Amino acid sequence: MTNKAAVAIGADAAARLRDASKVILWGLLLYGAVAIVGAKLSTRSFGALAVQMVLAEWGAGRLAVSWSDPAEDVPTASAIATRAGRGAALGLLGAGFVVLFALATHGLSVHASSPALGELGIALVTASLAAARDEVLLRGIPLRAFRHACPPLLLLLVCGGAAVAARYGVLTAGGDAVAPADLLVTGFLGVVFASLWVKDRGGWLAFGAHAAFYVATGGVIRGGLFDLRASAGAWGGGNGGLFGSLAMVLALVPVAAIAMTWSRRAQKR
Repeated sequence: MTNKAAVAIGADAAARLRDASKVILWGLLLYGAVAIVGAKLSTRSFGALAVQMVLAEWGAGRLAVSWSDPAEDVPTASAIATRAGRGAALGLLGAGFVVLFALATHGLSVHASSPALGELGIALVTASLAAARDEVLLRGIPLRAFRHACPPLLLLLVCGGAAVAARYGVLTAGGDAVAPADLLVTGFLGVVFASLWVKDRGGWLAFGAHAAFYVATGGVIRGGLFDLRASAGAWGGGNGGLFGSLAMVLALVPVAAIAMTWSRRAQKR
């Protein structure tokens, strides 16, 4: 290797490091601003989520985080809807597996109820706003920052770690107990949604999956269509619900493995 080539490689590496550092710094500041908005508007959940989503989208745009591959043509509304719809189907599939596993292993129990479509509508709006906010903050920005610094597998784990750190911060700030199962569930889901970003070369697939998964494991089974209650103890999650259960942790292991494998194959093409 000639001296000129070595200098060029060194300069390129330094430029990438500066870019990653800038994205990380501004990403942390953006997340802090979004968290402050949430704390100030906590009594108005829809309003807080909407403002957080808009702020996250604005800040991520300034960091060149895009919902679609910037190297491709701007997608049509129909193409975006198709990608988000495919993601929603995947989210429902994953949620169905988790719920059925929890039911089969007695982590959840069935109780009589009447559908409450209003609750389901609220769950859908809430999940969609939260998904749009979290996907750009916890997947889009880390993927943008570390895309040249980490191998593919580690990049997905970084996104899982970012999700865990954010969840830990929310729990401790609110004075809630930190359940290891809750953090593991959050980490696995972070890896799954990051894998969908890689597969889709953007965020629409992950957005659809994220929103659908949380609606299906939240509003749908908490009175929207069914009344499924977490069993007592660590397996069912008790007062922590399904998201704090070991049943969900175990169910998400194959889901995360499949998502990572799928994204890896997409990268090799």
